[in-house]
Amino acid sequence: MISLKIMDSILGGNNMEKVNTSNKSISMNTLINTMSIFETLYDVIRIVNPVRKQLLDLKLNKVNELESSCYNLWKSGKVCSNCVSARAYNEKETFVKIEYNGKKVYMITAIPVEVDALPAVLELLKDITKSGVVENIENKDSDTIRHAVNHINELIVLDPLTQIFNKRFIYERLPADIINSSLNNKPLSLIMADIDFFKKVNDIYGHVAGDEVLKVVASILSRSVRKDVDWTARYGGEEFIICLKNTNEDTAVKIAEKIRKAIENTIINYEGDSIKVTASFGVKTLFEENLNEEDLIKEVDKKLYEAKNAGRNKVIA
Repeated sequence: MISLKIMDSILGGNNMEKVNTSNKSISMNTLINTMSIFETLYDVIRIVNPVRKQLLDLKLNKVNELESSCYNLWKSGKVCSNCVSARAYNEKETFVKIEYNGKKVYMITAIPVEVDALPAVLELLKDITKSGVVENIENKDSDTIRHAVNHINELIVLDPLTQIFNKRFIYERLPADIINSSLNNKPLSLIMADIDFFKKVNDIYGHVAGDEVLKVVASILSRSVRKDVDWTARYGGEEFIICLKNTNEDTAVKIAEKIRKAIENTIINYEGDSIKVTASFGVKTLFEENLNEEDLIKEVDKKLYEAKNAGRNKVIA
C-alpha cells in the first residue's frame, strides 16, 4: 500500500514531478564545482547516457562511456519503462521518480547536463526506504515492494483509458530501442494503427461507446505482441504504435495482418449495441538505416496514410 500523502510531501505531488524549471540544465564546469556538495546530500551520484542507457565516467573533466548499463542497479534485467533521465534529457528539465533495487527505495533526481557531443543526465539518488513511501515496508517482501514502486512509476507512462503505454513513453523508449537495434545489428519494426472512421463510432453510439472501442482495440494490440520484449502505446486519439524488436519486415507485416483480422472479426457489445470496426496499418522496418525516433514515426505514418488511401482496413509496408 502506497502512502500518497507521504509521496506528495517527498515528491511534490508526482513521482516524476518537474522541478526547477528556471534552471533547465547544468554545465560540466558547474557539475565539477558542485560535486562535493552533491556528495554530502545524496547517497549515490552518477552520470548516465539516457539514449544508450549506459553509465558515464567523469575523469579529468572528460566524460567516458562505461560498459555498465544504468538500469543494472535496479536488478530488473531490463530498461526502465519510465526512464526519468530520458525525460529530463528530452525536455531539458529536472525530474524525479522512485525506484527499488531489492534492498532500498531511492528517490532519483535527474538533471540534464551539458556535455560535448554526448547526451548526458546527472542522477542524484537518495535513500528514502524509511520515509514511509511504502507503508510498513519492514513487513513486506521484495516482490510486494517492487510491485508497489512499479505501480507508482507506471502511472506516469500509462494511458489512463486503455492501460497501455502513452505518447510520452514512445518518445522516451523508442530512441533507446533504435540505438540497441543499431548496436546489435538487428531489425526494429514499427507498426502504426488507426481505427477506421472512428468519428462515426462516436457520432452514432456516443463517446463512452467510443472509449470502449479504444479499450478493446488496445487490448487486442497488446495481446498480439511478446510480453516484456515488444511494446504497445497509444499515440493519440485512435492511433496506436507497436514496437517489435528483432523483427524483420515480413514478420512485422504478418503480425499487423493478424491484428487487422482480429479487430475486423471482433464484435464489441456496449449497452445493447453490437459495434464492429476495422483498422488500417502502416509498417516500417529499421535496419542498417540511420533514422531517429521522429523520422521513424514519420515514415511509418506515411505507410499508414497509404493504407488509408488504398481503401482502409489494409496493411501497407
